[in-house]
Amino acid sequence: ADNDYYLAGVYSTVIPGNGTYEPVGPVPVNEEAAEGGFSGGDTEQRYHFNLPSSLLPTDKLSASFDALNLDTSAPDPRWGVEVYVNGVKVLSEVIIHTAELGVTYSTPAFTVASVNAQVGPGFDNILTLKGISFSANGGGNSMGIDYVQLNPVLPPPFPWSVGRDDNAQPAGNGGGANATFVQEAGVNPPPGNPNSPEVNQQADDDYYFAGVYTNVIASVVAEYGDYVPVGTVLANEEAAERAFAGDDNTKRYHFNLPSALRPTDRLLVTYDLYNLDTSGADPHYGIEVYFNSVLVQPEILIYPADIDKDFTTEPFTLASVNAEVGPGFDNIVTLKGINHSADGGGQWMGIDYVQLDPFPTPVFPWAVGLDDDGWPAGDGGGTNATFVQENGVLNDLPGSAFNHELNQQADNDYYLAGVYTNAIASVVTQYGAYTPVGLVPRNEEAAERAFAGADTEQRYHFNLPDTLKPTNVLSVTFDALSLEDPSDVTTDPRYGVEVYVNGVKVQPEIIIRTNQLGVAYTTPEFTLAGVNAQVGLGPDNIVTLRGISYSAAGGGNWMGIDYVRLNDASALPPRFLSPVVSNGKVTLNWSGTGNLQWAPTVLGQWTTITPAPASGYSEDIVLAQNRFYRLTK
Repeated sequence: ADNDYYLAGVYSTVIPGNGTYEPVGPVPVNEEAAEGGFSGGDTEQRYHFNLPSSLLPTDKLSASFDALNLDTSAPDPRWGVEVYVNGVKVLSEVIIHTAELGVTYSTPAFTVASVNAQVGPGFDNILTLKGISFSANGGGNSMGIDYVQLNPVLPPPFPWSVGRDDNAQPAGNGGGANATFVQEAGVNPPPGNPNSPEVNQQADDDYYFAGVYTNVIASVVAEYGDYVPVGTVLANEEAAERAFAGDDNTKRYHFNLPSALRPTDRLLVTYDLYNLDTSGADPHYGIEVYFNSVLVQPEILIYPADIDKDFTTEPFTLASVNAEVGPGFDNIVTLKGINHSADGGGQWMGIDYVQLDPFPTPVFPWAVGLDDDGWPAGDGGGTNATFVQENGVLNDLPGSAFNHELNQQADNDYYLAGVYTNAIASVVTQYGAYTPVGLVPRNEEAAERAFAGADTEQRYHFNLPDTLKPTNVLSVTFDALSLEDPSDVTTDPRYGVEVYVNGVKVQPEIIIRTNQLGVAYTTPEFTLAGVNAQVGLGPDNIVTLRGISYSAAGGGNWMGIDYVRLNDASALPPRFLSPVVSNGKVTLNWSGTGNLQWAPTVLGQWTTITPAPASGYSEDIVLAQNRFYRLTK
């Protein structure tokens, strides 16, 4: 190999500062081989890359590396390393001794513009590690490189997750929700290491999100004693310990909080457990939750039946847990395991995920999915919900608000973040009495993607802001993504859809055929009072899409859903729905709010119809007379 390593890209343009040379042109795949370090006079390693066109000149980056080995035959093994990007020094010389092997070094953040970086294909950006040999002074002749990487410098995440609610511990990239869970290594005090390797028994009890950690919090010091915070962490840590085991029963998650949060704002911690040592006579393990060493959840005993069950703390204010906002403050959520092996409880318990959320506030308008004619995997639910294959069962209310993002593991009930404690009378009339699910700290990630077989309802649960009034006007929009393909059996692919809000029908059946796929259908407007909608946290409002199958008549067995949306109808532009001609009359229907006008030609002159009619307006059809209609705001 040589001193120049190439990532896949196109290299046709030299960037000033990198010298004069003929670029290599297209590189279709990442180069397989890279030189392993510095040795003798071979003291530079250059890494060539393109940058995404979406980056801005003000976006911040940072480079990181660590050293793997040194020539230990020398009396004082050491090497110097500097880091450059496009010929601009971004890290002054760092001296690597034996004690620094395996330690990650990161450059201070720098902007795209400050290193003359160019975005898009063609530009030959170069990150250079420059070695400085001390062999003449007993430093040895070589230094090996473990890795080098270039990262975006991201704002501290909030809300945050370590791991996903996936009942698994997969390897991931990017930390946070994609953290890699590794076997625990034993007990350590804070601050721990924010650059733990993704290797079993090489992480520690302290997991770090990207942020700045310079200030300790008094209540944490009162528990653990004083410590020196780790400083700047440029990227989410990749590795997190996966379990409580033996006496290794403390998992700390370090983070900054946004400056916009107030002392009275409320937060929640949610987690679930992945597995439990069942070798004991009575398998169980205890768990407590702390925020800045303030107890926010007393001990809960976890038994095998509680695995993959989501637990959420009671809400607490920032002030009550001594939380500090803005960069610098080392806030810590702690999960403390309590080992009951002496009582037959087993020796360990695995963690599926842990997350921190603000106390939910109703979102309105809302959507599940996007008008994108697709079913992409997403993060955050709502518009970014992941649509998964339906499980084939029409379940009773209330369903689950914590379904996995896996085919056939969601249900008919999708939940937006909120508090669901009160059933609405008209829903109970339709479905029977049920117990609402309670607190849902964040939007559910997974939604069923279709009607199929007997699985013919999709229900969307939501709270409404308490600023809305009974007279506020709403509407529901949806569109269909797919139908079963025509065949000898499916001779006329079609599916019926009705729309209900709180058990009140707001859209009579619409028949969806192939020509209607991708067409957005909006219900007639309705008021909150008209559908018994209740505002604020607590009421379990539900939008229902009810499918009507025509499989017995050649209609096919399923229909896919692209998205569903609850609208503030007063904010929507008015839009005509299909007119109806019957008994010598034309009936005009529309969604939204506007003024109906008519004209004898499409060019005008337009006349406003007064008094302003509602949707469903009818006129007699007059022979040999043209009438054109439009809606205006």
